[in-house]
Amino acid sequence: MNKYKIGVLGLRMGDAWAKAAHDLPNTGLTIVYDKYFKENERINHDFYLNNGCVIAATEKEVYDADLDVIIVATPDHIHTEQSIKALKAGKHVVCEKPLAPTVAECKSIIAAVRETGKFFMTGQVCRYAPGFMLAKHLIDQGRIGDIVYVESEYAHDYSKNPGYMGWRNDPAIKREGFIGGGCHALDLVRWLAGDPTEVFCYMNHKYLPSWPAADTGVAVAKFPNDVIGRIFVSIGVKRPYTMRTVINGTKGTIICDNTSDFIQISEESVYSAAQSTKFAQIPVLVSSHNVEAELKEFISCLSQNQQCPTDVIQGTKTVAFGEAAIKSAQTGIPVKMDYNF
Repeated sequence: MNKYKIGVLGLRMGDAWAKAAHDLPNTGLTIVYDKYFKENERINHDFYLNNGCVIAATEKEVYDADLDVIIVATPDHIHTEQSIKALKAGKHVVCEKPLAPTVAECKSIIAAVRETGKFFMTGQVCRYAPGFMLAKHLIDQGRIGDIVYVESEYAHDYSKNPGYMGWRNDPAIKREGFIGGGCHALDLVRWLAGDPTEVFCYMNHKYLPSWPAADTGVAVAKFPNDVIGRIFVSIGVKRPYTMRTVINGTKGTIICDNTSDFIQISEESVYSAAQSTKFAQIPVLVSSHNVEAELKEFISCLSQNQQCPTDVIQGTKTVAFGEAAIKSAQTGIPVKMDYNF
């Protein structure tokens, strides 16, 4: 069996990718690099020291190594530079979400993908969470009819999770939480309902006033086929992490999350016969960050010489959705989506 040689940049988000590369039968974890490998106590040092991979002393060693794939799992604002370097070094690339902080940066990655002809995956992990995958399957099977309204939320309190050395609240970086964390919910509703055509958004800044960008926002969007939707994003909300998502169709409703061991479904044909409107529960595995499934699909696509579903364009569309919402919140007017990449 041909083993694809994998390198990983960034070993916090990259830890799960590295373990997947080590565990999958047709991949091999070859080399890793993290600028703060020695001093960052949250890195699982023993795993890397005991599993035969090279721990690079410089980032350049990864680009120069004999690799098939480089996984970029560093903070958002470094994605563009590292993705382009990896592509120009002749490697296929997997880049963690969000693809980049701005559409302008995403476009430069698109240009590098087109120039090099290499395959590219944006790590939109919600598409691989079992609960969301089952919801998508049931929708595609017509179980709840045509979608009428969809809503999703990314509720995650970052007050105790500012990132290593505080990069998430660094004013020089000015990370937009609506894209940086909200890209999960934004991409999920795109996957379920299609590419939005227009978005209107309100934002405020009450949970984390010392952070450099708004911490909470609500966007309302129009989607194809007269579907409407809502996306709530908060990186300061005082509650357990959730990505609760509701899809209302002409023949039923699905409620799902990536933290629950079941999804809920109400089907008109069932409750009409049963004369009860209670939700039915379908068990699912809880795997909110199913990175192994992501890497497995990317490698499968490589072996078939085809692009993966969450390619560089899909990653860019999700960033564009978030950027349009931020622009709407700043201007107070709806923003038409522009997919001219």
